[in-house]
Amino acid sequence: MRAELTQTMEVPVLSDDVVTLRAHSSADVERVVEYATDPLTMRWAKMPSPYGRADAERYIAGARAGWVSGDALTWAIEHEGRFVGSVDLTGSGRIVEIGFVLHPDARGQGLARRAIILAMEYAVAHRDVEVVRWQAEEGNLASLRTAHSCGFTLTAKIPDWLEMNSKVVDAWCAKWRAGDDFAPKSTWHATTFETERFRLRPLAETDDERIRQTLDDPISRKYLFGRPDPLLIEHAAAERTRKWWTAARGETCTWAVADLESDTYLGDISIFEINDVTGAEIGFYTHPDARGHGVLGETFPAAVRHCFDVLDIRRMTMFAADSNEGSKALARRAGLHEFGTQPLAAKSAGVLEDLVGYELLRDDA
Repeated sequence: MRAELTQTMEVPVLSDDVVTLRAHSSADVERVVEYATDPLTMRWAKMPSPYGRADAERYIAGARAGWVSGDALTWAIEHEGRFVGSVDLTGSGRIVEIGFVLHPDARGQGLARRAIILAMEYAVAHRDVEVVRWQAEEGNLASLRTAHSCGFTLTAKIPDWLEMNSKVVDAWCAKWRAGDDFAPKSTWHATTFETERFRLRPLAETDDERIRQTLDDPISRKYLFGRPDPLLIEHAAAERTRKWWTAARGETCTWAVADLESDTYLGDISIFEINDVTGAEIGFYTHPDARGHGVLGETFPAAVRHCFDVLDIRRMTMFAADSNEGSKALARRAGLHEFGTQPLAAKSAGVLEDLVGYELLRDDA
């Protein structure tokens, strides 16, 4: 990192030879308006709406004032000679909060990560910052990916934590401490692979209505108790974002099972409680109109093999209510062996029954 002071604003100019952090200027106004009115920015960031040149000019003036007061360190991000976004550290003490936004034409190139690292290195070295906090509205997957890639420890999902655009929302929260490196602190499994007829991929927001239909189906409800009734689209979205968060923390991995041609959601397969010693437990949901077509018969064994061969899981377990003959048959089809029964440890349609356990070791697969 190189750092120097400008003559006018005393804003340190930082560079890693790919991105440069500098003071905002009047020349940035038009592109600030462009990124502030981008639909993704408007959805996930606190922005006035409508947003125009006067708002951008006030933002730039506020960025300068933050350096004078010491309450916020705000930089413009420059790449290949062009303004591409902003990054800021808010707070004047040993704990600060990171914020960042990129212009749409600069996304997907790892520029936010570079800018965040430069800003945090400066804050630790020159402002005695000890902890940098990150928080975002639950569901902001792009921001979560960036925080994860920068080495933030993903700490918690907190209900009713942020006010975003006139509403109170749940938040994902993380921290980075001075002395930490910038490598991811958890293994985020998010793979995609295909079988003859199907694609297994990460869950997407467009799957929400089909997830809702799956979870609300009477057969699903028989074995998946504790679901809201009625089950609404926001409950399905919460199921999806929960799985995004736990995957990022290295605790789970979920694949949507989708039609190879249309990409229509047909169900999902998850592994959870991932552990180097005990392995992982596997489970699944099936959309009502996918049953009876061999969807899981084809994809479930493939997912088990993928866990062993690609994700390096050493042991797979699965549990099924004793009355759930379909799930038990599927476990056997994937090569899992019955290893025991827990008496009255399952509840199906409100009735307690035995829970049957299956397992498979990687070396036996």
